[in-house]
Amino acid sequence: MEQKLEIINNWNLKKLISELEAGHIKIPKFQRDYIWEKTKVVKLLNSIYNQFPIGSFFFWIAPSEYSGFIRENDSLGFKPAAQNGSFQFILDGQQRMISLYVSLRGKVFDKVDYGSICFNPEKQEFRIPRSKREKNNIPAWKLFDTEKYGEVYAELLMDDKKFGKKNNKLAEVWRECQEVFSNYPISIVKTNNEELDEVVEIFERINQGGKHLTVFDLIHAATWSDKFDLKEKIAEFNTPKVIKQFGKISNKVFTLSLTLNAFDDARNLYQLRLSPELCYRLWPRTKTALNATLNFFKHMRVVNDISVYHNLMPVIQYYFFKSGHTEISEEHIKHIEKWFWDAKFSKRFSTSLYTRIKEDANWINELIEG
Repeated sequence: MEQKLEIINNWNLKKLISELEAGHIKIPKFQRDYIWEKTKVVKLLNSIYNQFPIGSFFFWIAPSEYSGFIRENDSLGFKPAAQNGSFQFILDGQQRMISLYVSLRGKVFDKVDYGSICFNPEKQEFRIPRSKREKNNIPAWKLFDTEKYGEVYAELLMDDKKFGKKNNKLAEVWRECQEVFSNYPISIVKTNNEELDEVVEIFERINQGGKHLTVFDLIHAATWSDKFDLKEKIAEFNTPKVIKQFGKISNKVFTLSLTLNAFDDARNLYQLRLSPELCYRLWPRTKTALNATLNFFKHMRVVNDISVYHNLMPVIQYYFFKSGHTEISEEHIKHIEKWFWDAKFSKRFSTSLYTRIKEDANWINELIEG
């Protein structure tokens, strides 16, 4: 069996920052946005200073065909990805990696000044200064700036009046801190899986910040924009009236429906190809198709709780989406009703869900085309 997992133990923190800055590590679109507050970043820096483990970083070495999944961020100053060859995506450790980068490069990100995080050699800790009057607070980003690091070291050695009688000790603490951070070992785990479905499964199993991620988390992150928020659209659809009549419609119904309407297929590979623009364009018709699907359930005298039918809903709404009808035509109604009950009682969608949806979508197209 081909080995698809590789553990690399020869990286250090300085190399991680350099690789990220050089554009050799990319953030995929399905990752969450960076959300760490400065207090959490300070805890991470102190963990490194005290040489505590901070966990591995998990990379996916992706083929060039997935270059469209790259989320570029000009505000952080990363170099753009190369136009050919494979891509190194960060699957786990993004929050930690970006935290280290913005604090050790003194960046302002999303209106938060991470350059204000300081190292205090007298207290021997990283901290957020409460006031400018506090002594010995040195911006953390100067650790990895060769010129500024040297200036601070010389100042700590020579300026007795500013830093007190134990100046040499402060200079030594500053030097040791820089040494710890430069040489801090980083554990890298790489996967060479070329199939996106396999990578998504790995990503789902990774625990970030104590919350188990789902495919919906990835899709929501990848499709969010100022004009389209999938969670918001789902909440608007699940009105109290809908919930009272049918129960809450699951997130999966919406993601599968949008994907099927966009690509005539609903596998994970296609779900993660949804874009904000595509969802924004397809949502009005998809919403209409889903409402027509609920009316179909009324016609079939299925109400109260339709959760057992959620796997069937993407296919039913696909009929309305493709045909443009809001009711099933007389020539199709018997075929759709027979399919509905056959699928329900044979438990058709209990296994191979995506394959079944694809097969039935093809059947829907043939039905519409006569």
